[in-house]
Amino acid sequence: MEKKVNVKEAANFIKQPFTRYILADVDDYRVYLSRFEGDYVFHRHPQDELYFVIEGEMIVDLPDGSSLTLSEGDLWVAEANQIHRTRSEKGALVLMFKAKNLPSEILSPKKP
Repeated sequence: MEKKVNVKEAANFIKQPFTRYILADVDDYRVYLSRFEGDYVFHRHPQDELYFVIEGEMIVDLPDGSSLTLSEGDLWVAEANQIHRTRSEKGALVLMFKAKNLPSEILSPKKP
């Protein structure tokens, strides 16, 4: 069975920042689409998580005070147990790829 998904059309279903829209399942992994706007919280996962910026720009903050800016077309992997926080000042459309049912350990809205 073939399932075609138009990412731009799927983006219209996302009304609130940092909510995830499921695009597809790939074996034991899930592909999500989300809009980033404002600040998320510092958190970590027991497995890797991939971010790919489709539109806009997002920033990844790390607990050592450093930040990484991702622009359209950029990809970054948060390795297992790596503490990070995502944010976007002007908004971003982001594709995420991670294990199904991957839990997040929420640490703090501020630097842990």
